[in-house]
Amino acid sequence: MKPNVLIVDDDAAFLRLIQKDMEVFADSFSISIAESGNVALEILENTYVSLVISDMRMPGMDGLELLASILNMFPDIPVCMMTSYDKPKTEEAALGGGAVGYLKKPFTAIELFAQITKMLNKRADGGSLHNVTLETFLQLIEMEQQTSTLRVIDKKDKKSGVLFFRNGELMNARSGMKQGKDAAYEILSWSNVSLTIEHDCIFKEKLIDGDLQALLLDAMRAKDEIAGEFEAEEDDAGSEILLDAPIEESQPEIPEIKAPPVEIKAKPPVEKKAELPPMTPIEKIRHKIKAAVGARDGISDIFADASWDGLIVQASNIGEAINCGRLNALYVHKDRNEQFIVIPGPETLAITISQDSPRDRIIAALV
Repeated sequence: MKPNVLIVDDDAAFLRLIQKDMEVFADSFSISIAESGNVALEILENTYVSLVISDMRMPGMDGLELLASILNMFPDIPVCMMTSYDKPKTEEAALGGGAVGYLKKPFTAIELFAQITKMLNKRADGGSLHNVTLETFLQLIEMEQQTSTLRVIDKKDKKSGVLFFRNGELMNARSGMKQGKDAAYEILSWSNVSLTIEHDCIFKEKLIDGDLQALLLDAMRAKDEIAGEFEAEEDDAGSEILLDAPIEESQPEIPEIKAPPVEIKAKPPVEKKAELPPMTPIEKIRHKIKAAVGARDGISDIFADASWDGLIVQASNIGEAINCGRLNALYVHKDRNEQFIVIPGPETLAITISQDSPRDRIIAALV
């Protein structure tokens, strides 16, 4: 997901000018604006935001009050302060209050771009992982006792959340306005996610009771219960008993009526249809995918390709090392136009898929 920068200032003309100037950098990040601190908090509650840049002097909620509110409710979102009334104590108050940057007005579009890029690069130095199993990745963080901040994007509903780890322990979580265990449960309930990793954690005190394994088990149990209830509702709605005729406790005897004999002509023998040859492995896969996904599967080709065998062996070894079980399918994202699902077997098969292919549903159908 492209970074989104929220700029807060009570000067509407200044905000429009910034939006116009920043259009040339639209490929790098998007710009949202707010004319007050309260509006900014509403945007933060409902929109994915990577960075906030706020003026210090504003009517109502000023910049320092907004900074304090963001640190309390959205501690993972960095804030940069800007002001025209630059004094040594002003900068000291901003940085001492928790801001990660300080801008002196007036500034050029290039100076603003440089500051935004610097702070976004600092956030994203850990890199990104896409199409991973969240539970497995969190277990790796715990095993390796890593200190990280994970930003989780639910690709289905476009929600976002943050998990904070220090030395492998889950310290806190945030999803929208929720924090703590409730936020962790919500994030862990998402099944189709992308992760952004930062090698840092702002929390030093553990705010979530219990260990990660217990949280994962509870979240998985809750997901199974929800899925079971949904399936039960579908079964109940679709269940129906059909009878050929109504059942009565007793029926009067009907006298037998003899019909005149009828000549019965023998039917010509029915020719047996020729048996179809058994489906090939590629045909079986196409049939499974079409049954589960339909015609709009985004698949351009399925073919046998032994060049993937080395990668299959390496991935299988990693899976065994972390107790993930047997490797059933491997998703490989080379670039925007080269994405594959690789199926191990007596003959390794590669499925070429498009960018908008429902790959998770395809993988679920195959495994």
